[in-house]
Amino acid sequence: MTVSEDASRSDTRSAGDASGDERILLAVRGARDRELLAELLDAYEVIVWERGRESGGEGEDGDEGAGEDPLPEFDLCIVDMATYSAVADALAERKADADDRFVPVLLTVAQDEQAVAARRLDDVPDDVLAVPAPKAVIRSRVESLLQTRRQSLQLALYRRAMDSATVGITITEADDDQPLTYINDAFEEMTGYDRSEVLGRNCRFLQGEETDTEPVELLHEAIEAGESVAVSLTNYRKDGTPFWNELKISPVYEDGELTHFVGFQTDATVRHALKNQLIHETQTLKQLFETSPVGIAVLNDDGIIVRANEAAQEVLGLRRSVVLGQSYDAPEWDLVDARGEPLDRDDLPFDRVRETGDTVTNFEHGIGVDDERRWLVVNAAPLTGSDGEHVGVIAAIEDVTAQKRQERERERLLDLFDQSQKIASVGAWEVNTESGAVLFTSGLAELLGVEPGTVFDLSEAFSFYHPEDEPKVRAGFERLVETGEEQSLECRLETASGEMRWVNVRGVATRETDAPVFRGTVQDITERKARSRELERYERIVETTADPIYTLDDNLRFVLANSATADLLGRDPDDLVGEHVSTVFGEHHSQALLEAIASLLAGDSAEETIETVVAGQTGSERQFQTTIAAKSSEDEFDGIVCIGRDVTDLHEHERRLSVLDRVIRHNLRNKMNIAQAHATMLLEGTDDEDTRESAAAIERATSELLSLAETARKFSSALDPDVTERVQPQNVADCVRNVVEGARISYPAATITVDAPESAHAWAHSTFELAVNELVDNAVVYGGDEVEIELSVADDDGPEQVVVRVADNGPGLPPLERESIMTGRESPLQHTNGLGLWFVRWAVTNSNGSMDIVDNQPNGTVIELRLPRA
Repeated sequence: MTVSEDASRSDTRSAGDASGDERILLAVRGARDRELLAELLDAYEVIVWERGRESGGEGEDGDEGAGEDPLPEFDLCIVDMATYSAVADALAERKADADDRFVPVLLTVAQDEQAVAARRLDDVPDDVLAVPAPKAVIRSRVESLLQTRRQSLQLALYRRAMDSATVGITITEADDDQPLTYINDAFEEMTGYDRSEVLGRNCRFLQGEETDTEPVELLHEAIEAGESVAVSLTNYRKDGTPFWNELKISPVYEDGELTHFVGFQTDATVRHALKNQLIHETQTLKQLFETSPVGIAVLNDDGIIVRANEAAQEVLGLRRSVVLGQSYDAPEWDLVDARGEPLDRDDLPFDRVRETGDTVTNFEHGIGVDDERRWLVVNAAPLTGSDGEHVGVIAAIEDVTAQKRQERERERLLDLFDQSQKIASVGAWEVNTESGAVLFTSGLAELLGVEPGTVFDLSEAFSFYHPEDEPKVRAGFERLVETGEEQSLECRLETASGEMRWVNVRGVATRETDAPVFRGTVQDITERKARSRELERYERIVETTADPIYTLDDNLRFVLANSATADLLGRDPDDLVGEHVSTVFGEHHSQALLEAIASLLAGDSAEETIETVVAGQTGSERQFQTTIAAKSSEDEFDGIVCIGRDVTDLHEHERRLSVLDRVIRHNLRNKMNIAQAHATMLLEGTDDEDTRESAAAIERATSELLSLAETARKFSSALDPDVTERVQPQNVADCVRNVVEGARISYPAATITVDAPESAHAWAHSTFELAVNELVDNAVVYGGDEVEIELSVADDDGPEQVVVRVADNGPGLPPLERESIMTGRESPLQHTNGLGLWFVRWAVTNSNGSMDIVDNQPNGTVIELRLPRA
């Protein structure tokens, strides 16, 4: 290589941006070229490298191994074609080891070598300079490469700093979904995710079910606005564990355009926990301070009360606003010592604590509050600041006035104790197993029927118990002595006069003395036992009765329910407790109870009876007759007792009997009148035509009566409303089709159609098909031989019902007859002419279904039968 002579002779001043610390390695064969380049680049530290010789070192001629000498450290290497092959591998290795730091290599070639260099060279050179070249060009090329290296070193430094930072650092693109382009090691350690798992994803994968939406919304708003923001939110590590992330993001702009966001994450879980713990402990201490039953006051170094809780205010008899700022020895309080003598300030415990730094306990003194004397016990301790300096005194102030009074009233209480034993039929005992001494109170002496002060040993004391119960009592006492655990049992006791009484014996171990002493009570429970047995008898009666019995409080909520009530509703008796009666038996029943209660409270009667319809566990409605009586406690209304009786079957049977009675009596009377009239004509007439007509009339009436009797016989099983074994699942669609098939044969002139699915299963009485046939017969009877009858079966009218409809275009059912059928009862002025529709209604009712009669349009009748879906 030959450097331009003009360049070598020109000014050799340093480049403005060059640094004297940067090293340039010259791997150039020509000595003159090396000298010219060294002079030209004198602003840098220049190192010369030759095969087997570095920085002017002498090498031996023909040393073939010199090319393997390691290259020195450099910031830029200038190499020519002559030496390139010797250093190419070393330069490539140096570049590879540099990672993201730029290691520039400038290759100088002669003008005629450019084409050869382009074909032979790999990616090691970063720039190729054709020489000779002007000095400015050489310097510009060198400075450009070094500037790129400086920037790469700076960026590498930044990257190492970011990678090594103790906080998580992330960089995301500003466009699209802000995918991650960089995460540092701290982020990986904090979250548990590898770079390969997160790069290209939005950071929201760290969010979870407990992540608050408010900080997330703040992040979204800041990103949309391209602004900085700092939030604290719950994130989740890869293993699913939550942590508190204090996140700060800042926008990165390039030429005024938002390109990236940089984020800084700090794991603040411990800090949050400590903060929450501090808040919790502070709140706890504050609550303890404010809710403590013992008065607590804080005094400063001058003896002024600066803080006092509610109990302290009550003890000192002043409001907080008055207590605070008050000196403890204020004249208003009239302080006295335990003897009642005035107290000086120096005698108070607070000065002693301030002077000595010691804690003062159980300091007793009196204080005048509202013209009364209160007795206080004060425990005081020093308060110190964070520097250990004394800042005040904290005092616990307890009002012991009541204890003082208790001491004065002890004798009176002992007397009251004796009286209480008599009233409660209870006595107390004490046994010292070491000495064998047995002591007992006057109450126990009275219960035993012996004189107070009578002396017994333990064996004699046990002899008072019934012979069958004495072993049980002895065993209980032995367990008490052996285990020290409280013992309690019920047994029989025989008094000195031979009377047997039920008692509850209780014993405990006492630790007041070192001696093995045991104490207890004996309470007469004879009357309670008798009441308990009586209550048990009543309870058995209530539980075994088939009638629902339940009690309600004054708000009509269940207090107690027997098994019959629970069976009716299909619920556990305990589940009913607390429920309002309206949610169980319906609003109508609840309203009827309220009206009955009003009558009871008015004193009209001692009990009331209502009749309501309630739904059982199957949803079927039943008629119940309920008798209600009031409960009272201390002459105040406390609720009601209800006794129910299912009268559904009774009423239904009564209605059916009534209908049968009236219908049969009516029809038989009419028919018999006809028979009698014509019979008379037969008796008085001769063999003329009239006689024959009368005979025919008698025959027709008799036939109708026989037909009526036959219908009643067929439907006899439908008369009993309590027969459930005849109700079975049936395909009612087949039943209807069977009826239509027979009716078309019986009534060829009538138009009979059917619309029914392949199957429609419902719970139906065994007479159901007969009932449908009766409806068709009834339509022909009322509508004539050419009547049009449409039958249909629908199983989608409701989720739990199958509906059978029979519609005709006849004259329609008379209103009075329809009303009788729908209400289920007849009266002397309102009755039907036949049994057919009654039998249909009873068959449907026994199937737990319903029947409805409506007008057909433009004329005729539609009868709907609704059955429970099977």
